[in-house]
Amino acid sequence: MNAMARCISPLVHSLVLVILCQQVFGGQDLVEGPESVKSTIGGRILLKCIVKNRSGIVQWTQNGFGMGNDRDLPPYPRYRMVGERTEVNNDVIEEFSLEITDVQLEDDGKYNCQVTPTDDDPRVLLSDEVTVTVIAPPNQVLIDGGDIKSLVLGVPTNITCRADGGKPAPEMLWYKEGTGRITNNTYTIATTNESTKVTDVISIVTLKATNADHEKRIECRAKNEALREPLSTYVTLNVQYKPRINMSHNISRPMRENDYVRFSCDGDANPREVHWRWLRNGHTIGGQTRSYLDIAQISSDYHQNTITCEATNIIGSTVAEITLDILYEPKFIGVNQYIPVDLNKSVTLTCNATGNPQPQIRWRRSDSQAPLSETTTLTLSRIGKEDLGMYICEASALYGAFTTKKLDVYLLLKGPPEIKSKLKQFAEPDLDGKVSCLVRSVPYPDQILWIRNKKIIDYAQSGRYSITQTQMADGVENILHISHLTPSDFGEYICTVFNGYGNDTKTIVLAETESLHLSYIIGAVCGGVAVLLFIAGACILYHRFKSSDNGENKDIIKEGVETDKSYAETDSHTEFKKREKSDSPSDFTKSTLMDEWRQNLNYHCPTEFDEINNINNVYNDPRLNTSGYGTLKSDNIINGYENHNGHLFSDYTHRSDESFPVENMNGYNTTNYGTSTFRSGSRTDFMKPDYSGDPYRLPPANLSTTQLATNV
Repeated sequence: MNAMARCISPLVHSLVLVILCQQVFGGQDLVEGPESVKSTIGGRILLKCIVKNRSGIVQWTQNGFGMGNDRDLPPYPRYRMVGERTEVNNDVIEEFSLEITDVQLEDDGKYNCQVTPTDDDPRVLLSDEVTVTVIAPPNQVLIDGGDIKSLVLGVPTNITCRADGGKPAPEMLWYKEGTGRITNNTYTIATTNESTKVTDVISIVTLKATNADHEKRIECRAKNEALREPLSTYVTLNVQYKPRINMSHNISRPMRENDYVRFSCDGDANPREVHWRWLRNGHTIGGQTRSYLDIAQISSDYHQNTITCEATNIIGSTVAEITLDILYEPKFIGVNQYIPVDLNKSVTLTCNATGNPQPQIRWRRSDSQAPLSETTTLTLSRIGKEDLGMYICEASALYGAFTTKKLDVYLLLKGPPEIKSKLKQFAEPDLDGKVSCLVRSVPYPDQILWIRNKKIIDYAQSGRYSITQTQMADGVENILHISHLTPSDFGEYICTVFNGYGNDTKTIVLAETESLHLSYIIGAVCGGVAVLLFIAGACILYHRFKSSDNGENKDIIKEGVETDKSYAETDSHTEFKKREKSDSPSDFTKSTLMDEWRQNLNYHCPTEFDEINNINNVYNDPRLNTSGYGTLKSDNIINGYENHNGHLFSDYTHRSDESFPVENMNGYNTTNYGTSTFRSGSRTDFMKPDYSGDPYRLPPANLSTTQLATNV
């Protein structure tokens, strides 16, 4: 305490001394000093400094540095000391206020006014140090990204607003059109420049866009003391989203096989540039890049398939899908139509069919309507000869949605093979020839040998001989091919067949085809020309006679007289009309087509044709053989149906109670049948069998089985 008193005592003495001197001598005095002030850039500042009875030099300091005593302050073009000199009560009053014009940021700082001491007054007069604060508005307010801000629907996105060059740091505010101020999910980053003392501000708002935000304005405002009104800017929201689609098709009723179906996808997307893709069960359908998919004739293969539409833009992909429920007629699947059996053994016949609705199965004999089974299987115990023959599997759709489908299944009795080929066959010299061995064998042959000149043909060593074998329902056709026939190749060929039940051997003669003499050909041509001329003359005479008759009849009718001649001509004319009517395509031609069809079907499948007529399995009349093997007569009744040539089951397609579109039958082309399953079942391959995908036909085995043979 004593030490403090000792330090303060000299200071008090000096202060008292100064006051006494001022009172005694009437020295200089600082009457009014400056006050702290704020100014915007470009403004004007006046800092007061008024001195009474000045004897020293007046100057201003800025941040502790003197600015000079010249009133114009030459180093500072925007600074000067202003004021006037007046006398009041014998005191001289002088003003040295500091004026700053066009205020700039560098004017910001600490200021004071001071008067230097003199000999008369050793005091230093100092005003209070005041602060000049220069405030500045931000240069501008900008939102990053331009006038339109793209956002992804439902995805949080930052929007950034910048306000640079403000002093003090501006306050950043966000507004959404129609909603008002945004107060959540905003934050600010401020960076101050130490030299200029301005602050750059970045404000960020995080938006999770909704559908309602599309094309709404987001406004950013910046305000500070230098602004009368806030600076603002805005962007328009572009809410983007992946495609939103719906899938439909053009069928309003239950979809049916062979319908023309168009699947369509529609909806909206932003951006609207959309790429389309179609899939079936997850696999891309090639070449389909539009918003719709056309299937000209939808098949049953599409039943329970899933058709998918995929739309993609830059935001993402969206899929829509439909699982198909297609109504289609019963179809047999995996049915063995030809069952080899032994007598006194048991056998189970299986008939599987698919369809929508699921078909019902019924078994019956070909000569009876009585059902034997109404399940997919039919079991026959201790088979006798009376059990052999044809059984019919019927597949019926529920509620009569489709016609009943029928499939013939044959029980074939196992036994020794039998060669049914024509024993004399023909070929032309210098060309490739063939010898056919048509074998009926249930089961199929174990081995077929060809013998020439008492030697078995060795297929492994010759380039002239080869064989092909076609498998049929109840046997095979084995063909020996001979390349480039020579005279020595004509003669006898022996075909020997073996199976587990026995063997058969036939000698087949290959003969040279006889050619017609040139004179016969010329005679035939001349005869044909003569016949044509005769027919033409008869037609001319007929038309002339008919014209004269018509004229005479008109005269007689006009006179009202009916003669015997008119009666005769009228009867003749009536008879001709009747014959002409009966010969019309609607009756005569139709009858002719039906007769030809029956004859053709009778040849290919006598058992089925017999069922059409009188359900009789025994044939006594010879059948026309158009395949080059001669006429066959049913002299043996085996397996419950007539003996036949080798093409019976290879040509068999459908039952006669189904509709067959036959190509060019008797000059009438009937191939333009529709394929809709809502009509009666039709087939276009009756005359041109295709074994590749037909469940109703027996696929030929070893169609291209070829072996090379040696010369013998």
